Amino acid sequence: MTEHHHAQQGGQHHCSHGHPHSSHHHDHEDQHNLKEFNRNHFDEHAHQYNDHPEARGLARRLGAAMINAYPFKEDSTLVLDYACGTGLISQELAAHAKCIVGVDISQRMVDQYNQSVVNQGIPFEEMRAVCCDLTAAPDQLDGMKFDVVVCASSYHHFPSIEEVTKALASYLKPGGLLLVADLMKPSSAESAQELFPTNAHHIVAHSGGFEEADIKAVFEGAGLINFAFVTACKAKKHGHSVQLFLASGTKKVTEEA
Repeated sequence: MTEHHHAQQGGQHHCSHGHPHSSHHHDHEDQHNLKEFNRNHFDEHAHQYNDHPEARGLARRLGAAMINAYPFKEDSTLVLDYACGTGLISQELAAHAKCIVGVDISQRMVDQYNQSVVNQGIPFEEMRAVCCDLTAAPDQLDGMKFDVVVCASSYHHFPSIEEVTKALASYLKPGGLLLVADLMKPSSAESAQELFPTNAHHIVAHSGGFEEADIKAVFEGAGLINFAFVTACKAKKHGHSVQLFLASGTKKVTEEA
């Protein structure tokens, strides 16, 4: 990590591993274990993540859906990419935004992300990633607020999507947009079980995908308005055809007293 990188990140951007609050889905211990399993899994696989052509293709399609959902301005739009991984989504949005900050709980994913930024000659002021868990404590990004917060293909890993949605909404400017993409719940229960192999259940909290009502409830619970839910694209997962949704919600411009 270069001195320039340190200067850009500031001291407060280092990982803070706080314990999440429990939710009705998982008790406290389960949540913590799930996060640790995910961190370890993605640390372990970070180096080969970008080698998957389907990952790049999916990022292209989801990036296009996001660009379609918000009027990005390359000279002013500030973007937070949560659970950014190696930065495939960030790279799709980079040409349309002024600045992108990626956040992930996996230090190795963050290192890969930042190495790609260096390799492409992009200044860190325009694109960088930091390692932290935004649900662990409020305001971990030096007071930064964003026009758009995106989270792609990660909600199924989170023990509490309620907690994550509230945390992400807290980083939006008034009038800003949260965009979440993930797997739609298939119409048949049998195909829902096939979305993830059984050996992945230790890192997947929601193995059957999500219904619109699930996502709408957590967006509204986080105080977001103008909820929308569309089919973003199709993809193949373990040989099965799946659909990914793109959900969006806006932060109110005026906070009610």
